[in-house]
Parts: sequence; structure tokens; C-alpha cells
Amino acid sequence: MTNTNLTINEMWDTLLDLGVSEQTLQVVTDINGYNEQSMKDILYSVTGYRDFNQL
Repeated sequence: MTNTNLTINEMWDTLLDLGVSEQTLQVVTDINGYNEQSMKDILYSVTGYRDFNQL
């Protein structure tokens, strides 16, 4: 994935594709907010990557 301008919805979908459950995404975003940083935090937790460009 080389697109540096992913929307939050695209980040969400990518995380689902990586095997993160929708329930996990919902809980994290309910607590931390539905924003880019939350998506990157989940990505880091799952893959060790800090940015979606590293995939």
C-alpha cells in the first residue's frame, strides 16, 4: 500500500483486512476517538508498523 492519503474509513478497512475485529476497532475508537492517531495506534499494536505506508 503506497497511498499516503488514506481516509480514516480506508484505514479502518485495512485494519479489518489485517484481521483486527470490528469489535476491537469499535472499542478502541469509542475510548480514544475515531481519528487517524487511533488507527495508527491499532496498526502499531497489530503489526509493529507506525504508519500505513509501511505495509
